[in-house]
Amino acid sequence: MNMKSTAWRTAVRVLTASAVVVGGAATALAQADKPLTIGVIELFPNPHFAEARKGIEAFARDNNVKVIVQNANLDATKEAQFVQTFITRKVDAILMSAVSPTGSLSALRLAKSARIPVVCYTTCVNPPDDKDLVQAFIKSDNRGLGVTTGQQAAAHIRNALGGKARILMLTCESYDVCKERRKGLNEQLAGLDVKILAEQEGFQVDKARPIADSMLAAHPDANVFIAQNEDGIIAAAQAIKAKGLAGKVAVFGIDINTQVAQLIAAPDGIVHWTTGQDPYSLGTRGLAAAVKVARQQSVGDFYQLAASPTFSKDNPAAARKYAADRR
Repeated sequence: MNMKSTAWRTAVRVLTASAVVVGGAATALAQADKPLTIGVIELFPNPHFAEARKGIEAFARDNNVKVIVQNANLDATKEAQFVQTFITRKVDAILMSAVSPTGSLSALRLAKSARIPVVCYTTCVNPPDDKDLVQAFIKSDNRGLGVTTGQQAAAHIRNALGGKARILMLTCESYDVCKERRKGLNEQLAGLDVKILAEQEGFQVDKARPIADSMLAAHPDANVFIAQNEDGIIAAAQAIKAKGLAGKVAVFGIDINTQVAQLIAAPDGIVHWTTGQDPYSLGTRGLAAAVKVARQQSVGDFYQLAASPTFSKDNPAAARKYAADRR
């Protein structure tokens, strides 16, 4: 056997293998540094998504990411069109707040067929479809939001109303997240002498306000108004104030924006409490997760929960600070 020839061939194989490893590592590093384009689909135009967009854009600026933001305005057809456009533009991932637990399935299946990873934020499709079609869901602890607001409403009913309340409610329960909020609310109101006089879906101010007006007109004995999102809080407070019912009907809600913060801090005391979400964090964490899945990195837990700040009329300074910080 020619020992020199054998040694030479062995050395060549080692060098070739090393080159492959080094080349692969270089490719991986280049992939990690590659500028990404992420398509973003917001649910509808409101302050929650406006603040979430600020978080998305801040993360994008700091991390060499291009974002293309579209707003579905609660239209599943538009949502699917945006996904198709993102597919055509070959985005690296999609971050979306799903329009409908069922109506958004076709859009998500389009993305999956095109092998474009999707991350949900704020809203998504229902289990088990969520884990089949998206890689992560960044959201608030929605049952916890309901529990915290329900605790405060229950305390008011016991301490100020003698344990008896007649309740009106603006809901958003076409979305699974709001069904979770309702579960938390119901848990805390159980055992009290409460009656839901009327409830109706209303989560956009322009549509919720006339509903709130009609509820108050039809049920003059109402003394508590619960709203499952920030637009519902605003609509309920406006209707109560317009009818001169400040001090007679107390509002307890879920979600926060600058207008709700101003209502919390207002001297009329109509809005007693809200348990907020942190949309800025939902936006930044959502885009961070979308970047990770685009780079085929682990995002950790599928369900990831953002913080839930609380605001009370008994601490108006906190609400004023929240509003001032967002001017």
